[in-house]
Amino acid sequence: MKNWTIQSRILFLALLPGVIVSVVLGIFFMAERARDLNDLLDQRALAMAKQLAPTCEYGVMTGNVGILQNIANNMLEEKDVRSVSIYNQDVEILAHAGPKMLTERIGSAQLQANQLQLLRTEGSVRVRAPIFAQNLVIPDQLSDQFYAEESRQIKLLGWAELELSNSNTLLLRYQHIASSLSVILLALLSCTFVAIRFSRQVSEPMGRIVKAIGELEDGKLESRIHINSGGEFQQLASGINAMASALQRVNTEHQQNLEQATQDLQETLDEMEIRNRELTIGRKEALEASRMKSEFLANVSHEIRTPLNGIIGFSDLLLRTHVDERQADYLDTIRKSSGDLLNIINDILDLSKIDAGKLIIEHTSFNLRDVLEDVMTVLAPAAFQKELELSHLIYSDVPLQIESDPLRLKQVLTNLVNNAIKFTERGNVSVRVSLISKGDNRASIKFEIQDSGIGMSEEQINKIFNAFTQADASTARQFGGTGLGLIISRALVEAMHGEILVSSHEGRGSTFSFHIQVGMHAGTVNNLPLLSGQHIALLEPSLLNRMNTGALLNQWQVEHHDCENRQQLLELLNSNEHELQALIVAVSRQHINDPQQRLFMQQLAQYELPLIALIDSVSHEHLEQLKQQGASSSLSQPFLHKRLYQALCRALGNEGTEFRDAQPGNSSHSSAQKPPCVLAVDDNSANLKLVVTLLQELGIHVTAASSGRDAIDIVQQQTVDMVFMDIQMPGMNGLEATEQIRTLPGRGTLPIIALTAHAMADEKEALIKAGMNDYQTKPISQEQLAACVERWTGYRSLSPAAAAEASPPSKSQCEWVFDAATALRHANHKVDLAQDMFRMLLDSLQQDMQHIVDAWEEEDMDDLLERVHRVHGATRYCGVPCLRSTLETFETALKANRQAELPTLMRQLVEDVANLQQWAQSNDWKTTLAEAASKRSEQFTSA
Repeated sequence: MKNWTIQSRILFLALLPGVIVSVVLGIFFMAERARDLNDLLDQRALAMAKQLAPTCEYGVMTGNVGILQNIANNMLEEKDVRSVSIYNQDVEILAHAGPKMLTERIGSAQLQANQLQLLRTEGSVRVRAPIFAQNLVIPDQLSDQFYAEESRQIKLLGWAELELSNSNTLLLRYQHIASSLSVILLALLSCTFVAIRFSRQVSEPMGRIVKAIGELEDGKLESRIHINSGGEFQQLASGINAMASALQRVNTEHQQNLEQATQDLQETLDEMEIRNRELTIGRKEALEASRMKSEFLANVSHEIRTPLNGIIGFSDLLLRTHVDERQADYLDTIRKSSGDLLNIINDILDLSKIDAGKLIIEHTSFNLRDVLEDVMTVLAPAAFQKELELSHLIYSDVPLQIESDPLRLKQVLTNLVNNAIKFTERGNVSVRVSLISKGDNRASIKFEIQDSGIGMSEEQINKIFNAFTQADASTARQFGGTGLGLIISRALVEAMHGEILVSSHEGRGSTFSFHIQVGMHAGTVNNLPLLSGQHIALLEPSLLNRMNTGALLNQWQVEHHDCENRQQLLELLNSNEHELQALIVAVSRQHINDPQQRLFMQQLAQYELPLIALIDSVSHEHLEQLKQQGASSSLSQPFLHKRLYQALCRALGNEGTEFRDAQPGNSSHSSAQKPPCVLAVDDNSANLKLVVTLLQELGIHVTAASSGRDAIDIVQQQTVDMVFMDIQMPGMNGLEATEQIRTLPGRGTLPIIALTAHAMADEKEALIKAGMNDYQTKPISQEQLAACVERWTGYRSLSPAAAAEASPPSKSQCEWVFDAATALRHANHKVDLAQDMFRMLLDSLQQDMQHIVDAWEEEDMDDLLERVHRVHGATRYCGVPCLRSTLETFETALKANRQAELPTLMRQLVEDVANLQQWAQSNDWKTTLAEAASKRSEQFTSA
């Protein structure tokens, strides 16, 4: 109805009432007429039955069947009478006329009431009247009961039954329906005719108006409306005609203006075409400049990384040799400066990747807590050096096992936390990780880094995300930095589908926050066995650290009771309300030597509970002080949650449930495997020498080549298990050499690893497509080389082997805990140097042993071998034959994977270390060394 025309609407509104009234009245009157015809038929049947019963009285009484048959035949002549039957009092038929009744006759049980009965069927009406011995007057049958109770003198003689057909009644009903429908149809036709005539008077003028408006819409502004109607239609037509005239005038003016504008636009387009050509030329020049810049950065990267590779590599090698303290400081400075330069190069290259749109985000599964703890642990020394409080908190609803790019996330966190530490002189730096939303295996996680540093103004905030820019030029001079960190961090966050925000107030600190979209991994989040049923007390004044430690304890199902100060802890211990198994106490490095702190530790020792001390320091001296004050374990804060878990296991006596990263001995490759033959190819002699030296220290047979052609010849003539190939070489580069090696018989699957200083985003994909198996970026470390060799050859070098080691001490030498003569001999008979080396061994021995014990308890044999080898190397220059012999035997057993010998050697190592420490505390070893040197000098003089 919404889209009906006016004529249709008028017809509908005019016909609808008439149709409704006609149909309703017609149905009503037809129903009334049908009921009247039915009632009339019933009344005739009753009247005829009343007359028939007395007439049959004589025939039934006398049993004259002939009279009864005549009566029945005469009755059949009446209109609508179909059938007549006369019965005796036993309901036995005496006479019948007409066809058989449509329904079965009535039974004797139904006639006991001796009453007149009416029965309607589908095609007839049947009436049964009783025949009595006396001629009685039958009352009106309109009531429900037709006969009164029979008197004692009345005798029932039989029954007279009459059936009338309703065919004539139905015919009359149909005739009435036909006439009614004819009248209704005639009325509707009349209404329709009137409605059509009336609607035309409205629709024809309206049609002309619509047609004229359509022509105006099509642009025929000269169209006008001509109608003969008066009233509103005439007014509407006049208004539309006036509007058309106005539109025609305006259109003419617009056409003139358009022609003028078109002329002006054409002139502008001609000018823009010239400029577009200039822009196209400029764009090509910009793309070429960008390509040249990328190529320049790659070349500069190669030229800088190549010498850096040698500087860093050989500095590491020198640090492993015997150098005095001053030389070690110089080498450490060189190593650190080279690392800083490498970080600057990496920042510039990252910025180049961002500008080129080639920043790649990996998607791997990792543990979020491990990443955050790694960042906090690495940056903790810088915060402690400035006496800042460094804390972090991961809220309990944050999914820990996620899928994203852990290296890029760590890069962003490291940059923001490092900036917070750099620009904060006092106070604290905190990191909070919270969940924004999650669903469909995706989550949005928010990171918030807050500091109490110098802060920034609104103007400075608007500038910090510009490249090579800091909030204040003076801060760059005061704190250093290139100003690239924040813009790189923002690009990384945006690449991870997030956003980085900052809020700050001058003098009140800053808050950097960002959120990223990550996938939620369905794997195991934590493989640490639960510590259910354990009760501990936690003393932590810092709210954030207390929440973080409490969240970890809740995750391990440890019941903990938090205390903010010493008094609360002592009250808890004295209350005896809870059966505690251990204590975790946070200690400030600033108060570690206070008498109150020592007294408090003495008070805690009285309760004879294992005590785990947490201190905001990485100093070995501070950690040892806490153990001397009564702590069973001491950890630097922020701590690794696995370290806290291990300390809890030791404190609670649950060593068997500690965390295991790997199962030693299950590897398919062991150190006993035959070392592979590796070919190292590099045109730079320093880099080639470094790679050869690092590989040889891993116990690998190395062949060197200085060009691609030499590498091809060596591969043809010798058996090579793996190739480290430099890319940029004069003559034949690494890619060309690789292609030719692949064509040699049997060399199609030879592992060839690219060594290059290029670091562009698409470098790796290009090298892999060119035939390389893997990719390593300079500067490369010995750990990277070892991992790469193990991956592609299966050879596992558990620890770098010394190129030339002295012979092991004899059994008689091992009887001495300390041999001053040997210490002086390794120190070139310089007493000061020998004393410094022995002192350094003692200072680091406790921490090294803690690492060895941790690796042993974690069954991390790789780390254990590395730690044992490190301590073994230190003992070779300090004159400790027993400890050196035990370490050498231990290291050999680890390399040969002799698992059965390891427990005995571990116990022997702990015993030898304890003996050495006890000897050093009980003896004046400095005097012993001085006396030994003096004795040797006297012997030399006498000789």
